[in-house]
Amino acid sequence: MSDSYWLLIAMAFLLGIRHGFDLDHLATIDSMTRSFSGNKYLSRMTGFLFSLGHGLVVILISLVIGSGFRPSHVPEWLDGVGEVISILFLFLFGLLNLWSVMQPTSKSFFPRGFKSYLFRKLTVKQYNPFFIMLVGVLFALSFDTVSQVVLFSLSASALAGLVFTGLMGVFFMLGMMTSDGLNGMLVSLLIQRADGFSAYFSRLIGFFVALFSLIIGLMKCFSLT
Repeated sequence: MSDSYWLLIAMAFLLGIRHGFDLDHLATIDSMTRSFSGNKYLSRMTGFLFSLGHGLVVILISLVIGSGFRPSHVPEWLDGVGEVISILFLFLFGLLNLWSVMQPTSKSFFPRGFKSYLFRKLTVKQYNPFFIMLVGVLFALSFDTVSQVVLFSLSASALAGLVFTGLMGVFFMLGMMTSDGLNGMLVSLLIQRADGFSAYFSRLIGFFVALFSLIIGLMKCFSLT
């Protein structure tokens, strides 16, 4: 029985790491990291904050299942919802980054049409990091995420009940934080090095970050058809 505990914990952690390497996670975190590069601390923490928001939903689902709820199936409509959410954010941050690298350095990061309250918040140093967590929460509303959580939560609930099921959710989140957090930190350091090296190299990095996000968004659009 003790071996089963450790096996389930390892499975949840590894599932979290693998989930963090999903292309839509990587592309969105890369684009957000670039968008918040004016705030070095927030930029470095983007991956951790994203996976924290994502992981809180995972823990909540785990606790619900651990309390005795037994879903007969995972709603298939979640697949469409998750894809649409992912596509929207991939295009949003991809286009914003593409716009930024095309502008002269003397101009504002965002076009005038986007200077609403939300996008002003994105550019100031006092920007609330809960926005990044909210993006992570929205990304958790997908068939892929929920089905994985249901898989290990049912096993954990049958083995040890509510507390252990919640603990499995925590390890899944820690796995995501490992991959998503490192990705965000590496991209942030790369961008900061590029900014210090030359404006041209910085724009080149920004262009590839935007392109990556837009390509993944287009791939997801084609997958819906």
